[in-house]
Amino acid sequence: MVLNTVRRLAALFALVLMTALPSMAQDGNGRPESLTVFLDCEHSCDFDYIRRTIPYVDWVRDREEADVHMLVTSQTTGSGGRNYEVQFIGLKALDALQDVHVFLSGSINTDAERREGLTATMAAGLVRFLLTTEMGRNLQVSVPVLAQSQAPDLQQGPIVDPWDYWVFNIRMNGDVEGEENEKQYSVETRVSADRVTEEWKLGLSGRFNYRENRFDLSSGTVRSTRRDGNVYGQVVKSVSERWSAGFTTYNTTSSSNNTDLSVSLSPTVEYAFFPYSQTSTRDFRARYEVNFRHNRYDELTVYNETEQTLVQNQFMLFTNFRQPWGSAGARLSMESYVTDFEESLFDLYNVSLRGNLDVRIARGLSVSFDAEVSSVHDQIWLPQQESNDEEILLGNKALPTSFDYEVGFGFSYRFGSIYNNVVNPRLGWGG
Repeated sequence: MVLNTVRRLAALFALVLMTALPSMAQDGNGRPESLTVFLDCEHSCDFDYIRRTIPYVDWVRDREEADVHMLVTSQTTGSGGRNYEVQFIGLKALDALQDVHVFLSGSINTDAERREGLTATMAAGLVRFLLTTEMGRNLQVSVPVLAQSQAPDLQQGPIVDPWDYWVFNIRMNGDVEGEENEKQYSVETRVSADRVTEEWKLGLSGRFNYRENRFDLSSGTVRSTRRDGNVYGQVVKSVSERWSAGFTTYNTTSSSNNTDLSVSLSPTVEYAFFPYSQTSTRDFRARYEVNFRHNRYDELTVYNETEQTLVQNQFMLFTNFRQPWGSAGARLSMESYVTDFEESLFDLYNVSLRGNLDVRIARGLSVSFDAEVSSVHDQIWLPQQESNDEEILLGNKALPTSFDYEVGFGFSYRFGSIYNNVVNPRLGWGG
């Protein structure tokens, strides 16, 4: 039903285009008087397709030159689809006009169906702004008349879902690579079951990876294996527009972290400083949980343990903003072990801070920066026996450390013609 409506909208705006183009006013330079539009979309937007489908506006590459800033954000839905929010922000003489349109893409929609629906939503939102141009005087609206059998049943009652909102997913990937003296095999399996409503969020997901490498060296054959996997579950209750509470469980196995099995159960509470309904554009939350954890190790640890039962505190602050000026995000995480029921472990902790920033600071100029730094004092799983050089070089064993960091930065500067309407795929790469 949604896709049929989207297709009718696409046909409608194609008709609008055909009726409007012949009689558009011309400016002194011979360019039709229309809108200049800046598309701001991080992913999921096929710009070539959009320009071909909506050629009656001038697409520009800089917000400063635009009459309309089109900001696209999206979030995953409970069924595995995407909910797109398209903000139309008027600039210059149109700065009093603001609008928001929403498009819902189902989990079983193809890329072509998603692309078609999102582009039709963009076209619908631009009509209000086109009415402020000379083209607006020539716009015509045509609505197809549906046969009685095709008309929607406005008296239809609540939707009956035979799956009761449950969504299941199973995926398996395998990979084989080889050369004369090197071979690699890997298998990844993922499964999930989720049920998401306004009041409750239930989820269970699992992932398991196995990788094996073989190298034929002058000293002989070296074989390397690595396994890791996890099972994550959650039960979350929507308490209010800003509060959530529930339980999570996180169970892992990792050969590189000397963990045969780690099982946890964590009561969790979360507060959103902005309402959850605004998280696609601004998100600032605080979360606290208490982890009751039991670890079983592959080898004897540096603390002379093969098994441990622990209590761990975890507090997290994180924020993400997606605004016309760019995007920014940060996350502060603090974890500490409280006790193993025999002695205090307050000196075992981990504090990490991560941030990212992507900002347009001038016409055509944008800068990006991301960094993460951690103070690491909680590697209770480290094996007592030192790893050999082969295991370390192959990435099969983690090394002890008291800190880690990562920093990245970059900039982009584009100049020249501000117009960006032409699509020419010749000698391209098909993307």
